[in-house]
Amino acid sequence: MTVEARAATTRVRPAVSAALNLKSGGVCLIVGAVGFAIWRLLHGDTPAADAQAALNFVQNRPIYPAVHIFAVLAALVVVIGLLALTRSLSRPGSWLIGQAAVISATVGLAIFGVESTSEGLALPALARAALTADPSQRIEFVRAARAVAAATHGPSLVAMALLIGIPLLLLGIAMVRDLYPSWLGWAGVVVGGATLLAAIGLFLVPSLFPGFLLYGVLASVVAQLWLVMTGIVMLRRARVATGSSS
Repeated sequence: MTVEARAATTRVRPAVSAALNLKSGGVCLIVGAVGFAIWRLLHGDTPAADAQAALNFVQNRPIYPAVHIFAVLAALVVVIGLLALTRSLSRPGSWLIGQAAVISATVGLAIFGVESTSEGLALPALARAALTADPSQRIEFVRAARAVAAATHGPSLVAMALLIGIPLLLLGIAMVRDLYPSWLGWAGVVVGGATLLAAIGLFLVPSLFPGFLLYGVLASVVAQLWLVMTGIVMLRRARVATGSSS
């Protein structure tokens, strides 16, 4: 048996296993994407450019730490769904591209987890301390909040690029080359490419455009809608695979 045939054989699964992979992956994408969108929208648009305003913003949001940790957990569910999506690709080239997308998403999730939870705990702690501090001492907490925003800005952009931009771009290309609807693949290419370019643009020129367009619109709404649509397509393919095996 040749190396190519052996590699193809390791990816072949019975019809029932293929259906289970598609079904579980579709559910993970839908649940994870909806959860991520909800928690990110509950997070709101923190005015990171104004440290004092950021502290006031956090003081009025007691769920601020919770939305960060649950957004990370939702992103983990999405990555599991992306792994199942990659396993459902049948052509060797598409499968390899999908693997690269999953690796990028995994690294992005790790960065996002560290960046998000760090900010999610640091700003509320500073906000509580500033609330009870003397006016003369409050400036120190504002400076600390400014430092937190500066330290997490770069990692947050890299996380968006690796967790959302590159995976959607690569999986879109893989789906166009495979058995998935071409319109869905091209939509992934557009959304992923736009997210990647936006993250790089804000990293190089922080004042290029409002960050809400990346974090709030592209990453938290548009990209999640694509993931939900992909999950629905996977569930439909699962029904077909189940029917063909019966």
